[in-house]
Amino acid sequence: MNGTAPGLVQRLQDSPQRLSDSIRASALWLAVLDGPLDAREFHEVGLALTHDPEGVPLQEIAEAFAADAMPKDLPKLFRFLRGQRSPKRTVSLLDLYIRVAAADGRISQIERHALIFLSDLLAAPASLLPERFEALLGFEFEAPADLSDPAFFEAAEAVARSRAARQKAREADAGKAAQADAERRDALLVLGLKADATPIAIKAAWRKLSRQHHPDRQLQADEAAKAASAERFDAVQKAWKRLQDDDDA
Repeated sequence: MNGTAPGLVQRLQDSPQRLSDSIRASALWLAVLDGPLDAREFHEVGLALTHDPEGVPLQEIAEAFAADAMPKDLPKLFRFLRGQRSPKRTVSLLDLYIRVAAADGRISQIERHALIFLSDLLAAPASLLPERFEALLGFEFEAPADLSDPAFFEAAEAVARSRAARQKAREADAGKAAQADAERRDALLVLGLKADATPIAIKAAWRKLSRQHHPDRQLQADEAAKAASAERFDAVQKAWKRLQDDDDA
């Protein structure tokens, strides 16, 4: 377990702004449950409790939960919030949690479970979460999947595998593009050209160097010079072919 997040929970306990910092922390915890913190989620949390100064900087709270979203002493945070619950505060907190969950444009299954958990933590009436959800977002709260059903995990794992495959394909494409760029730069360097060389300049450089290093022009040279020129001629032809492949693509 990462050591940063437990330190954070203790810092929240010691903060002169303990309640507001703990509320912000609980909202950021909700945001990171389904993946990396989205900038829109962070912004939404930042809009909350603007009248209360930060005891623990919001960015530090976000970084701590990004490192470990489920620290061992996290229950201390929730026990404190439960002890501070009040009917007056419940609606505003539920609204904050709903806005944060929806800020990145999607509400995942785990976020739905977390919303129910936070609603229960605040001892909210059972009808309040669906009511506030629909009032804020304009559509009904859909109950999350039954986590005791193996089919849920099978479907989740299938989605995760699909996302991983797409990410791997994107990384492979990016790697191929980077390799192609490197090969083009090397080919241009062989011809003595810069990256912005035009097709006309490339062809002219190829012709000049091909004539200069052609074996027929090295008949009077010694063996070492012939070998060096032949090697240079071969490199020029390979560079030309590489650049021609770009034009044909």
